[in-house]
Amino acid sequence: MDRVLHMALPYRPFLLLLTTIFLALLAGCDNAAQRAYDMGLNLEKSRAGLIGTQLDTPDDIRWNLLTSEGEIDKPVVLLIHGFGADASNWLRFAGELEGEFYFVVPDLPGHGNTTRDPTLNYRMAAQSRRLLTLMDQLGIDKFHVAGNSMGGAISLSLTRQAPERIISMGLIDSAGLTRQTKEFRELLANSDSNPLIPRSPDDFNTTLQWAMEDPPYMPEFFIDIMGQEKARNATVAQAIFEQLDADPGMNLEGTGKLADVNTPALVVWGRKDRLLGVDNVEAFLAELPNARAAILDDIGHLPMTEAPEKTADLFRTFWQEARH
Repeated sequence: MDRVLHMALPYRPFLLLLTTIFLALLAGCDNAAQRAYDMGLNLEKSRAGLIGTQLDTPDDIRWNLLTSEGEIDKPVVLLIHGFGADASNWLRFAGELEGEFYFVVPDLPGHGNTTRDPTLNYRMAAQSRRLLTLMDQLGIDKFHVAGNSMGGAISLSLTRQAPERIISMGLIDSAGLTRQTKEFRELLANSDSNPLIPRSPDDFNTTLQWAMEDPPYMPEFFIDIMGQEKARNATVAQAIFEQLDADPGMNLEGTGKLADVNTPALVVWGRKDRLLGVDNVEAFLAELPNARAAILDDIGHLPMTEAPEKTADLFRTFWQEARH
């Protein structure tokens, strides 16, 4: 049976909550744009049934994370974002599954509002150990995990470290084998700039163009605020990126280290990914003994953001099957 499912997707534009903008502007505050952005983000969290919290773990990490509201009475899913991103990348995806699963969605160390220190070890093994410590702190033993890009490589490392705790593994345009596209390799080789490390709001526009085939619409001031936040973390982001190149956890292809990973795995890929080519799919299927895949047409590097409904449908079915 063919383990790759090809899907054509209708694109659903990102629906901004314009009422929040009007409320902020009518309030007459000096920083109306920031207030509108914060209100919109908070409403998206609420729509997804997520609440924000901070938590300290024994390894001296102060975590900023989102968790589902209420008690842990449903299957637990840990969602891991990619390089340079944060927990907000999962909001639309989690919103499609609100009430069906208990989500844990952290900003990774070095990202968002979790501990950011350029001297830390940010390799895949270290990050996965920190996530296991976080789940211990939350009192969660077994869970599903899904990661995008670098988050996928962390998911692989986490599953190899604690296979008895991982029910299933989702790899969304995942690093780990890290077959970069020719255009991305050439850009990194021939330019001093990295589109994944914006150093100004204008640079963030370039980041969005590389990350998504058709980025959801956002007002320019939303992009400007997000770009400012990313630019403030450029020094730490550069330190993390330099560690990734020599990280064994990012270069697993042909090592045989995945041959014993029998955890059920779903590989989801955007066919128009400009960073990690769709040829990664067949490579993952060859490396992982218990994997299947779905390729999403007209989608880039962030399917859970670009096509949250279709991506959520794939994982709903996968997680339900993996439970049994």
